[in-house]
Amino acid sequence: MSERIKVVVVDDQPLFASGIAMLIDAQDDMECVATAGDGQEALAEVGHNAPDVVLMDLRMPGLNGIDATRALLAGADGPRVIVLTTLRRDDVVMRALEAGASAFLTKDATTEQVLSSIRTVHAGDAIPDLATTLELVAATGPQSPRGSIDALSPREREVFLLVARGLTNAEIAKAAYVSEATVKTHIAAILRKLDLRGRVQVVVFAHRNDLVSV
Repeated sequence: MSERIKVVVVDDQPLFASGIAMLIDAQDDMECVATAGDGQEALAEVGHNAPDVVLMDLRMPGLNGIDATRALLAGADGPRVIVLTTLRRDDVVMRALEAGASAFLTKDATTEQVLSSIRTVHAGDAIPDLATTLELVAATGPQSPRGSIDALSPREREVFLLVARGLTNAEIAKAAYVSEATVKTHIAAILRKLDLRGRVQVVVFAHRNDLVSV
């Protein structure tokens, strides 16, 4: 069996956190290596356990989920973060995505949605529930443009727009007539040149700058 996905669950409600931890531990391909009750404790647990994915509550006492996410992702080797929220359309969720979170889940998500999101974010080749993310982008209103894609090569621009439309690496490879390895190389260059943290930031960047339509 391949190595399990290591997950840290961060929530100030112990019952909720322990329930998610039990759900994760029941899976053959993942394990909850720690839980934390606030952002500061999350930083310590992540430093100690080096998880692949963190489920991060946004509203917590002390260090909140946005600031904790930003701190976790300040380095090059940070985990992928899925933020937990009670509302789908929320400026706070958008701020978390802009801080580098890879996806978000509402706390009424189904078991399958939670597990699927963890697996998808860990794989890094798709965005969980793209439609809901696009709804969030539309609902939080327009913002000033943050930049352009002028720094990208023609091929990188093509891949950028395909990522922004929610295609997986396999779908992009088929559309662009290249290998998946080449797609990964282009995406890495795109993220570096545009100073973005991941696929969901590509989506936000593209829609905020009117490069694609919702």
